[in-house]
Amino acid sequence: MKYFDVKTVVNAYNGFQDCMTNKSWGYLALLKGSKSSVHPSTPYEVDLNIVSNFLEGIFNLSQSKKVYEGGRFLYVVFSNKWDKYFNDQGKYTPNIYDLIVWAYRRRSFPDSITEDHLLKLFSNDFNIPTNVIQNSFNTKKKILSFADSLYSENDLKSELGKIGVDVSKNNIDAKKQAIVAAPGEISRGPFIQTLYAGLDITDYVIILQSNYYSLYGAEEKKNNDWGKNSTDNTRYLPYLTALRTKPFMLLAGISGTGKSRIVREMAKACWKEGDEEYGNNHPRNFCMVQVKPNWHDSSELIGYVTRISGTPEFVAGDFIKFVVKAWYDEKHPYFMLLDEMNLAPVEQYFAEYLSVIESRKARRIERDGEIITEIYTDPILKASYHRKEDGSKEPDEWYVKMVDSLLVSCPNEKLFAIRQQFLEQGISIPQNLFVVGTVNMDETTFSFSRKVLDRAMTIEMNEVDLHGGLEKDTGNEIGYIADCIIGDAAEGCDVYAENKELCDEVLAYLEKVNAILERTPFKIAYRTRNEFLMYAVNRKILAEDSQLWQTLDEMTSMKILSRIEGDEERTQKVLKELKDLLKAEIEDHIPPAEEGKTAPESISAKKIEEMLNKLSSGFTSYWA
Repeated sequence: MKYFDVKTVVNAYNGFQDCMTNKSWGYLALLKGSKSSVHPSTPYEVDLNIVSNFLEGIFNLSQSKKVYEGGRFLYVVFSNKWDKYFNDQGKYTPNIYDLIVWAYRRRSFPDSITEDHLLKLFSNDFNIPTNVIQNSFNTKKKILSFADSLYSENDLKSELGKIGVDVSKNNIDAKKQAIVAAPGEISRGPFIQTLYAGLDITDYVIILQSNYYSLYGAEEKKNNDWGKNSTDNTRYLPYLTALRTKPFMLLAGISGTGKSRIVREMAKACWKEGDEEYGNNHPRNFCMVQVKPNWHDSSELIGYVTRISGTPEFVAGDFIKFVVKAWYDEKHPYFMLLDEMNLAPVEQYFAEYLSVIESRKARRIERDGEIITEIYTDPILKASYHRKEDGSKEPDEWYVKMVDSLLVSCPNEKLFAIRQQFLEQGISIPQNLFVVGTVNMDETTFSFSRKVLDRAMTIEMNEVDLHGGLEKDTGNEIGYIADCIIGDAAEGCDVYAENKELCDEVLAYLEKVNAILERTPFKIAYRTRNEFLMYAVNRKILAEDSQLWQTLDEMTSMKILSRIEGDEERTQKVLKELKDLLKAEIEDHIPPAEEGKTAPESISAKKIEEMLNKLSSGFTSYWA
């Protein structure tokens, strides 16, 4: 581990003298206390304990600084100029690395730390998207020096004194002047108090001392307004949460259990009563493709180039056509169903998608005047260029013709932007596209490699209720889910900072799982870790009363047990130890049954029991 050295810290403090005021640091503290990325005109509850402790750490030189506790909150609304604040204060635009060094001057870093890692850390901690950082701060890189140990408090005071800072008291401010009040005391310190008093700040943020919602009678917008017309919407929660976590899902089970139907119902549930597609059994956001046993490349799904006519011509497959349709209509989820997915080797006919799905990243962008989170991928169909005589690039003629043919039905208002995007960047996977494969495991199908299982969310559908599904379909069986399953995170780091307590509980469980899986081929790594964290957070978003045991139970079945297969020597010990772990971490936390209802049970514990019973035949696996 390493730390910023004392010279780097002092240079950083000296560096923001002409561009960061006390109010600027107070504004930064409000961003940190908001606990989520900023959207203009949206009310935020700011945790003042976070604000106070941050400011205390920033401008109190003692390493035994005052700690603030207790339920204290502000309510703030940021304007559409919120990101211009740091450009508009002081003489110069502050250098982001000066702020990073000073804010993290006591923090340890791994030896491999880079400037990009530091920017990402700052972006997550202060809820400022990286693209906003580029526009709001001077991002010119500086020479950052590190030491193997943290400097002493006296060394820092001595060096600050050399540049004229009054260090006679522990508390300093942003302008080399000693202050009496503790920085974290909101009512006396110059960091937040001056924000209350400054009329100019209302251009960027309005600070309220009472609850915004009670003040204006407004209700906070929730993402989980789905299924309210369904009598049993909770049974769909694992499917919706899985797709919000990763837009690639396998539905496994015996034939006739409704695997294909549930995907169609989810597509229908994206339309509310009154919409043109409402009640349509084949809405425009649903496409089913029957996988053929002779598929050994991607030509049927993605397409291929033919030269029969003498010039190259691209014949687009059903998958790429549907991808383009999803780009037309980014507000609605689009569902591609690959029926009987394992009739052919998935790694062969779906290789491009399996690679591209792992390139997913989240970024903050501005769209229609609003800052949103976008999940983007590498192109599944790369743009094709040739070099002109002057050295510039020009799209190949066949590629331009292909793009134009795919965009025939594109709305005029979107045509230019999407065409330019495809011509310059290729065709990538939009974040509103969900791929679901149905799976039957028998002698006519191929088994899944760990590569496929690691990239998909797996749900088993073997339960049959012969009394269910007899009611007449009057519209959308699931209810209205809108766009709640379109995720806003691609990796664990996208959700960790804002949900640290929940994520740490999940990580503690995964460490116990990996201790059991140590020295086996079933051990999990970062991909599964990320999906556990995102699933836990997404389940809370979709259902606020979600319990940790439910998350761990569902994800253990999807991502841990689905990987385990083999003979007795390879699997029995692992399964028995996992069974004991599930008893302590999941089953013991399941609440007793409510009066007149059946007690809930662990699906993972039930599956482990089934897998252990299979060992009597000498081999076991997750798959029925």
